[in-house]
Amino acid sequence: MGKPTLIAEILRARLNALGVTRRIQEASVGTVWEELVGPDISSHTRVLRTEGGRVLVAVDSAPWRQELLYQKQAIVDKLNQALGEQGGKRIVTDIMFTGP
Repeated sequence: MGKPTLIAEILRARLNALGVTRRIQEASVGTVWEELVGPDISSHTRVLRTEGGRVLVAVDSAPWRQELLYQKQAIVDKLNQALGEQGGKRIVTDIMFTGP
């Protein structure tokens, strides 16, 4: 007989296998957005949804949209650092900015 396994470990493994943990982390993007991008950017943006590693963000003006396109990779990196990785894979792979 092997050593006993904690129920928390079993649940964590099962949730990971079902992809639930990743979806929870993706859903967390909206809650960490303001803190990670700061008040200037967050006052001009709103996270609409996150699905399959892609984040859709509404932007209130074309100049801000253009500025965010320049900062996109840095923002993706910050989000992944804050959310962690799931099974060695990044949670956020891309950000799409929509708006004027």
